[in-house]
Amino acid sequence: MPIVERKAQEYQTQEGKTPFKDWLIGLQDARAQAKVTKAVTQMEAGNFGDHKSITGGAGLKERRIDYGPGYRIYYITEGDELIILFAGSDKSNQQKMINVAKHYLEDYKLRKLKELAPSANAGDAIS
Repeated sequence: MPIVERKAQEYQTQEGKTPFKDWLIGLQDARAQAKVTKAVTQMEAGNFGDHKSITGGAGLKERRIDYGPGYRIYYITEGDELIILFAGSDKSNQQKMINVAKHYLEDYKLRKLKELAPSANAGDAIS
């Protein structure tokens, strides 16, 4: 079975913010940043490590990193080639960030549907 290379992409809010990137940059511990970055690289290579699906998360998953306070990455996979990174946290604010990531996922799906939906006025342009 061939190894499928995946691409990690950071979710961007309508306002242009990237919550996962903002969280990663905000980590004070350089080793923690390196461990999270390494985990994302491993995910791109198909190694999702210690992960689980979030109950009631509509496809949202959690990648656990056994370092420091227990870092978490919240993401979805789209097909075999794309990973969408929504947010990160540590064990101390895990449930709060799961709820935030669920909100980001809802927004992502709604905006994606709007992109794929044909324009309601598309027929009006033809006269």
